[in-house]
Amino acid sequence: MDPSHNDLSRSWDGILQDLEAQAKSPGKVKASALKAQVEKLMEEAEAVSAPSDVVDRLDGLLMTLTEAVRDACANEKCPHYGKKCKMR
Repeated sequence: MDPSHNDLSRSWDGILQDLEAQAKSPGKVKASALKAQVEKLMEEAEAVSAPSDVVDRLDGLLMTLTEAVRDACANEKCPHYGKKCKMR
């Protein structure tokens, strides 16, 4: 096994752990920024042929963030702004 591959795998793991921790309770603005970051990382991972478990984790994170952005209230006057709206 190539040692540089092992280092790259550890690097991806650290990045993913950080993103997953940030995504645990995102507001709409934070979720949008994280989603853009994950989309960029997904392209990079596919370009460098990252391990399939990395791509799978990024894909799952992307689905979660897409749902968070979609479900978040965009009405700035609503008390649920940036969270799942209970008034819809």
